[in-house]
Amino acid sequence: MKLHRNIRVVAVGLLALLASCKDDEFLRESLDDRISTETAYTNKAQLEGLSGTFYRYVQLIYNMNDGPHEAWILGLGTDVCFDPRDDNAKYNNWGLVNSVEAYSADWFNNQYALLKNANQLIESALKPGFPWATETDKNQALAEAYFFRAFAYRNLVHLYGGVPIVDKPVTSAKVDFVRNTREEVLLFIKKDLEFARLNLPITHTVPGRVVRAAADHYLAEINLAMKDYDGAIAAATRVIDGTDGTYGLVNARFGARSSETDKDYYYDLFVMGNQNRQAGNNEGIFIAQFAQGPTGASIPGGTTFAGRPLIERMMWCNYWGLAKIGYPGVAQDSTGRGVAYARPTNYTNYTIWKNSGNDIRNNETNIKRKYYFGADIKDAAGNLLYKKATLIPKSFLTTRDDTMIYVFPNWAKFGTDKHINKVPDNGYVRNFYVVRLPETYFLRAEAYLGKSRADLAADDINVVRRRANATPVAAANVDIDYILDERARELYGEEFRMMTLARLGKIYDRTKKYGYEKSQATVQMMNNLMPIPQTAIDRNTGAKMPNNTGY
Repeated sequence: MKLHRNIRVVAVGLLALLASCKDDEFLRESLDDRISTETAYTNKAQLEGLSGTFYRYVQLIYNMNDGPHEAWILGLGTDVCFDPRDDNAKYNNWGLVNSVEAYSADWFNNQYALLKNANQLIESALKPGFPWATETDKNQALAEAYFFRAFAYRNLVHLYGGVPIVDKPVTSAKVDFVRNTREEVLLFIKKDLEFARLNLPITHTVPGRVVRAAADHYLAEINLAMKDYDGAIAAATRVIDGTDGTYGLVNARFGARSSETDKDYYYDLFVMGNQNRQAGNNEGIFIAQFAQGPTGASIPGGTTFAGRPLIERMMWCNYWGLAKIGYPGVAQDSTGRGVAYARPTNYTNYTIWKNSGNDIRNNETNIKRKYYFGADIKDAAGNLLYKKATLIPKSFLTTRDDTMIYVFPNWAKFGTDKHINKVPDNGYVRNFYVVRLPETYFLRAEAYLGKSRADLAADDINVVRRRANATPVAAANVDIDYILDERARELYGEEFRMMTLARLGKIYDRTKKYGYEKSQATVQMMNNLMPIPQTAIDRNTGAKMPNNTGY
């Protein structure tokens, strides 16, 4: 990954900045931080290094801890997926979701750590006498910082409602933060994104670095949250119509492995090395960088756990470990190394695909539903029951773990049958789509629906459905739940589903209707918002920090 070649310029300063980012960053102060930030950022190269930390926090979204931790934002315990290993796990049991629960608290704290660095760059860039070569250089640097500050607050406001707005570096002890209203936070985000979308470059030579279309995509979403449907349509249209650069849905084979006839162009979207524009992909808008070379070299910038994303481990089933179907319990290049920390719900695996016809997103290439015996299976007397490589019948999978952990539909976008150095799963290291163009179409469709133009909403949805060879939807059948269904078909495991549902006030309704049975039984209306971490409340001794209702 090539984020910023000069990130080492301020390595020592960055270590000091990041050392305190784990717990309630916006309430914690460090004398070292106050000293270093006065003198460390005095030229463009140093600011480039600081901006590199923005992208590190994006990496952490996808790789901070093992287990189902990263599945949380993807919708753990909602309509799309759940923890299959423990019925009493958090978000299977929504009664365990409270102000001391770590998944949502980690998310909250990381956003404040990100905006802390964004505020520092903004303040440094605006200091009188800063040696900017041109006004354009200055505005582009500011636009990047404003984008990530908006990104952090967007990641907060949808999930927690109103939160404290911190718009500049905190240089002295402060324990009297107050929660701004949701409307105030949305307006703050919108202002930052308006500057970013006017000043970010349309393209960038550095893979993964944010560009103008990413700002307009999020501006469309924020306008939706404010019920400014015309503003949302305008922002999304600038991405779709080419104003913000050349983007389009992939509809032909491309990139690595494109010569393999048993694959298709939707599969190509998730092949290692195929996500960036430089690989011929005009569908990705904002892409978290993880890709490694053929040697499996470490990722520049690093991540907290294992130095690489473990999406295959988290999202794929563990069929390579089931002895009764003839597998030895040793992961193979062809099987991957899924551990099933997160399993799709029946809604995700089956309900949304009813009458799907020729939708390529649901074919055997893109969702593996057929599993075959890995060896001859014999009874106790030695009689052959099933030959190797024959299809495993459903009747053979008799225990809960058989279908909860070992054998369930594997979405190809989360893994591969050809790993780096044939090392499952640490050899599946691809870049992650934070924003992909289909989502922009869905945002505009949502805005059209807000204006009672279901016909235009259907038109946008059908652009995505036609690419997938799916039957177009009729305008009469388009409502917000249909859009959420289509988002699941196209974006499962990519969109921040927990955030999408929270933004729409739909966590309760959708979980109650489609979630895993344990989640259905425990989710409550208050869960439409996440709890403010208790440590943030307790440390804020100078002012009351009320939690969201019910927590």
